[in-house]
Amino acid sequence: MNRDQLLENLRWLAEGNPQYAGTDEEGRQNATVTRMMADDFLLSYIDDREVTELFNRIREKLS
Repeated sequence: MNRDQLLENLRWLAEGNPQYAGTDEEGRQNATVTRMMADDFLLSYIDDREVTELFNRIREKLS
């Protein structure tokens, strides 16, 4: 993923697009799913296996 794709994806989430971010009530974004998608976009941009593994360990501990 390049920087432009990352920014496009994050802007899309920030605008509240529920179509791919899961929905709660009345077509609103699911905050948990949106947060996870944003994290995944950032990890894809960084593209570093060690960073991703550590990040996922932290995410698992907090769930």
